[in-house]
Amino acid sequence: MQLPYSSINLSLQNEQYYTMIISIGMHNKEETDILNLDRFKIFDNISEKSRQRLNMLHIKKKRFAANEIVKRQGDKLTAALLIDSGCLRTIDYTIDGQEKVSSYYSAHDAFPFYLYFGKTTNFPYDVYALKSSDVFFLPFAEVKEIINDDIVFMRNIMEFIAEYTCFYRLLLRATQYPKVVQRIAYWLLHIDEIDRLKYPSNQNMLANMLRVNRPSLNQELKKLHQDEIVKIKGMHFKIVDREFLENLI
Repeated sequence: MQLPYSSINLSLQNEQYYTMIISIGMHNKEETDILNLDRFKIFDNISEKSRQRLNMLHIKKKRFAANEIVKRQGDKLTAALLIDSGCLRTIDYTIDGQEKVSSYYSAHDAFPFYLYFGKTTNFPYDVYALKSSDVFFLPFAEVKEIINDDIVFMRNIMEFIAEYTCFYRLLLRATQYPKVVQRIAYWLLHIDEIDRLKYPSNQNMLANMLRVNRPSLNQELKKLHQDEIVKIKGMHFKIVDREFLENLI
């Protein structure tokens, strides 16, 4: 007996649906094997029980293309974003639509715990993929119970939040200086305080973080290098004349 077209279409849709579910299930299993908790600082030295409980959670994963929106300002804050690969960028805007703040989160970083534990219920900014990125979504409601039961996990989260607070205070202080070279000087003088996860991978990222334009940043860095104040190789900096930088600020 021949089924009506609509029934055939529905049947095909259902078949595709079930195939998708099976595919996703297999994909999640493979990704769970790939997701190594030891890659993420927040899981350092947590108990075996906590690891087992985390592995039992249904953690969604999604791949985002470069410049694709990950979260929009106003979206509900229900999960931490664990970056398995790639880089995410947060963008906040002024009332007149001008870009105000840029923050970057690289592979093996996680955020925004500071917002969740600060009682923020919605994303206060847009989150974009700077490049192709694989992101896991760790549900706060479920992981919170695990954190509460594991003092090491709780300490890791507290230290993690404190590091971010200090890092953004450093950026805030740097951007208070009027001249580009002063902002660079402050950044360089405090470079050892920065966790490698938060370290910019290129000049464009550094320019956005210091709220300066790329050509001006490049010009000042070249001058500092030529004057032998700082040795520069790619994004690696070695201060030669610390006193000179200190006198700038």
